Amino acid sequence: MEGSGHLLTSREPWRSDLDTDRLLVKVARLYYEADFTQAQIAGRIRLSRQKVQRLLDQARATGVVRIVVEPLLGVYAELEDSLEKTYGLAEAIVVETSSYIDQAVVSREVGVGAAEYLLRVVRPQDRITISWGGTLLGMVNGLRRHPHRDMPGVLVVQGLGTVVDPGRDTHSSELARRMAHFLGGRAVSLSAPGVAGTRAARNAFFRDPHIEKVLQVARAADLAFVGIGAPRRESILVREGSIVRWDELQELMGRGAVGDVNLRYFDRHGREISSDLDDRVVGLTLEEFRQIPHVVGLAGGADKLEAVRAALAGRLLDVLVTDHVTAGKLLENAGQPGNQRRR
Repeated sequence: MEGSGHLLTSREPWRSDLDTDRLLVKVARLYYEADFTQAQIAGRIRLSRQKVQRLLDQARATGVVRIVVEPLLGVYAELEDSLEKTYGLAEAIVVETSSYIDQAVVSREVGVGAAEYLLRVVRPQDRITISWGGTLLGMVNGLRRHPHRDMPGVLVVQGLGTVVDPGRDTHSSELARRMAHFLGGRAVSLSAPGVAGTRAARNAFFRDPHIEKVLQVARAADLAFVGIGAPRRESILVREGSIVRWDELQELMGRGAVGDVNLRYFDRHGREISSDLDDRVVGLTLEEFRQIPHVVGLAGGADKLEAVRAALAGRLLDVLVTDHVTAGKLLENAGQPGNQRRR
């Protein structure tokens, strides 16, 4: 197979040319080079078999499929394939970043790639659990580049209580509300602080019938979109002053913490670290995320490299959306390719 020229002859109005190009190349490589069946491809990247067949037909009709599939400009098919094989991912989405060391820029660019991925895989009646953070904000903002979708029955559920001032756009309930609005679905809010003052207070929140019901829905999600955090003094958690103190993060770092998902901190092997903070979080645990069938991690940039590497080592993710520089660094000295998925 060989790639030639621009791939598109027609496309859905909500999908960008780059996202459709990326999907065509990915499906073609899985089918012709990795010997996946159409049914296996459909299950792996959440498409119908009919859609897979149409994509393969389009790939042949446009000349993408000849002898080899070659990535087009801006499509990092080789990096994606290597990440998938090395870390046992169902899928990797690699986007180009214009500033690897600027976390705000990377979060925005990775978020746009995640928005395009979300629009490709979401189905009517899906239950989607989300965490919070700058890259998820980038994803929600990225949805504005596309027409609104009509996805009946979609629920977007908070997997973590409030962690910033409700006026901020990174507020978890605001992210859930905006995402649900765009998809034509309904948001389910978790009316509790992300971090309670004491373990007893956290336990009291867990006994509240409303909170208990929301967390049950979050645990039973079909999809989860999570940001991957890193313990940094510059993080919004510390700047807020009322969520996590710098001395608490220092203590966690002393125990080996390199990153977090949903305020659940983990070491370089992706193992959750027990702490007083962990006992006060009102939200899903790492183990509960592992039970969700399709967990999508969003992160990139110099500050997040070790956190992303650890999340992959702990097999916390099914799908990774990251930038091209981070992807390359994740593959350096990565050892033997993994062939086991996280479940």
